[in-house]
Amino acid sequence: MTPPRRPNRMLAALLAEADWTARDLARAVNALGSAQGLRLRYDRTSVARWLGGARPRPPVGHLIGQALSRRLGRRLTPRDAGFPDPDLTGGALSSALHGGEPVLRLAALCRAEADPARRAELARAVLSAPPPVVTGWGRRPVALPPADPRAPQASAAAPVRLEVVAARSVLLGERHGGAHGRSALAGYLATEVVPLLTAPAHQAVRHALLTGAAHLTLLLAGRTSETGHPALAQHYYDIALELARAAGDLGSYAIVLRCLSVQAHQFGDHRQALALGEAATEIAGSAVPSAVRAYLYAGRAVVRAGAGESRAAAADLLAAEQHLARATGPEGPFTSYPETALRYQRAEVLSCLGDHKSALTELENSLASRPADHHKARTLLHAQLAHTLLALHDVDAAVDHSFQALRHHRQLAAGSVHGTLPRLAHRLAPYQRNPHVKAFRERLRTTAR
Repeated sequence: MTPPRRPNRMLAALLAEADWTARDLARAVNALGSAQGLRLRYDRTSVARWLGGARPRPPVGHLIGQALSRRLGRRLTPRDAGFPDPDLTGGALSSALHGGEPVLRLAALCRAEADPARRAELARAVLSAPPPVVTGWGRRPVALPPADPRAPQASAAAPVRLEVVAARSVLLGERHGGAHGRSALAGYLATEVVPLLTAPAHQAVRHALLTGAAHLTLLLAGRTSETGHPALAQHYYDIALELARAAGDLGSYAIVLRCLSVQAHQFGDHRQALALGEAATEIAGSAVPSAVRAYLYAGRAVVRAGAGESRAAAADLLAAEQHLARATGPEGPFTSYPETALRYQRAEVLSCLGDHKSALTELENSLASRPADHHKARTLLHAQLAHTLLALHDVDAAVDHSFQALRHHRQLAAGSVHGTLPRLAHRLAPYQRNPHVKAFRERLRTTAR
């Protein structure tokens, strides 16, 4: 006989503490699932079954913990909500998902990415094991695997190769989108970069290799998030943080925190976004170049605006502009910050604060200075211009930019800038009687087939 279910008193207690109804929890879980590419249709009866002792299918237990974490302001696991967190992976991949030495974690994740049979399993498994983000720079040193005495010594030219690959990857991503070459980047990290991190090397070379590995892992994280897998991206961000700290590279560490902050903002977790954005600027202080400081302040301005802190957001924008005006140094994805990017961030802040006319001007200026073949940036800019024009009730102009966004999106690898066009179509839905809107939505449907 099947043993009777026991009521889930832990979940009931958390719901009471959160002052949430069953419908509130179901709505929050569905929203989190949608943000991570899952189509969930839970309702109050689903929650009633969980309270009665039923176990949701993985990774929903994690989403329940995440929803309650955001509501209550502390980290909660599925186990805290009364759901055991099953190990979906086993072996080296399980160790990679649950912490440990960053080089071995990077190798395990990237090798799983390279195996089509394990890739889908990986995408499911990471949702049940998100790494906590630890922002302390002054913690004990990161444990790294010892150098392999049988391997050839890493040369001083090796770190330069990694930075060349990173710069090339950024350029290709702008032209063809984050999905282009993402698997190849994971394979390069597994087969070329990881062996360098365990090769004998002089201390300065090893630190430079760790910085290069952190940069490439950060790029892989960004591409993973862009293609609709933010939970897996967080694992790569976490590894990039550890590699930057092992390298003693304060600037790279702060850049990763800033990226995590913006990702949290995009998914509506304003508390986490603020904490990460503040940690990034405070840890960096005045020890990083002016271009990096401009980048950090601009990111914090966006998340502060998203949290409704208008004065603080304006102050951060001003600081970003001042630091960018003083910036010198070489061009590169981690050493410079273009004015066109700051204009885009300024537009985001202005839109959050309701100043859509000023946001429109910033977006138009940013678009004017983007290279013609930067199809990813142009897709995002045209889409944001459409959203801004809709806020100003200029539907026909919004549709014109929607068509432009679609035109540039066609130049990107499938899966890039995940969700951008569907969100735009959803925003245009109330105007579907407009013939131009109808034509765009039909074009989008036929393109997606």
